[in-house]
Amino acid sequence: MRKVTDTLSACCRAALIALVALSTAITGGCAAAKLDPAAWQDSRIDTVWPQKPEKARIKLLRIIQGPDDVLSGQKSAVGRLFDYLLGEHNEYTGFYTPQCIAADANGLLLVADPSIGVVHRYDLAAREVSYIFQVGDKKLLSPVGVALDAQGALYVTDAQLPGVFKYTSDGRFVGELDGKGKFKRPAGIAINSKGVKYVADNQANRVFLFDKDDALAGELPGAGFENESFNMPTYVAIDRDDTVYVSDTMNFTVRIFDKTGKYLRRLGQIGDSPGSFARPKGLALDSDRNLYVLDAIFGNFQIFNPQGQLLLYVGQEGARPGELMLPSGIFIDKDDRIYVADTFNHRIQVYQYLKEEVRK
Repeated sequence: MRKVTDTLSACCRAALIALVALSTAITGGCAAAKLDPAAWQDSRIDTVWPQKPEKARIKLLRIIQGPDDVLSGQKSAVGRLFDYLLGEHNEYTGFYTPQCIAADANGLLLVADPSIGVVHRYDLAAREVSYIFQVGDKKLLSPVGVALDAQGALYVTDAQLPGVFKYTSDGRFVGELDGKGKFKRPAGIAINSKGVKYVADNQANRVFLFDKDDALAGELPGAGFENESFNMPTYVAIDRDDTVYVSDTMNFTVRIFDKTGKYLRRLGQIGDSPGSFARPKGLALDSDRNLYVLDAIFGNFQIFNPQGQLLLYVGQEGARPGELMLPSGIFIDKDDRIYVADTFNHRIQVYQYLKEEVRK
């Protein structure tokens, strides 16, 4: 396994600075094209859950390890640049420790990578790759969370700066959200149908709310549930009814709140059996409001129906297709494609929820 560093070496940072010019040349802004649905499936992969004879519900589509999986040619221009700057045996393969993902269903992927202080911007439809690492005249240090709003604006949390920063979807810096000095280590971020942003801060043990105009508007209740308080809230997901789900990681559970912020219930508890959690991280919901909970220790994601019943778990610890190594973030787009940040396998795995057709 490649050694992962907490910060870029000076040489790597020089490479990324040089990459800005290259990104400008190979990218043309926001994706206009939509990726052909057939292009999502890697013909070499035929992996589903559960296995036959049961009906398949989840299918692995493809694995993205770096720019060479997106750009044309034997070796991408990005890869050649790093070869030139770092030598033929450099360790750059694209992702170092991918954490969170946002996607637009048309082939645009935005991936936070805190170890190297960048947000990867992969446009699969246009076959373009670029990077976001500027915050005005500063640089991102440890981007963790990413989210796209309905207008295509990108929000990025940075655990070390600490703060939340706004960009256009093609990476132009817009500004910083005013957290009134309350941020300690912001992590996951999600946006509801009204444009309200929910930001989990896993050191402050709080989930902050920002309104549609990006003004600080309060926070979720952080205590008083089952005689517990938040203990490292890490990621947030929101369903189509604006119900809010928070991974309360060191309480080994998922907290559920209604759209007004009222606490409703918890899901799961510490354990090593299906339906329990060891280290719950990323959360996402499909079009049927099934909740997906990514567990870093188990190396899988578990799927629960809206009533909290376990339907299926997908994956196990390992490095083969469909296996995961300390995964962090999960995202589901409007076409029910599932993106998983397979963090210590240094890759993104893309799955499909095979929704059952309703006969009329």
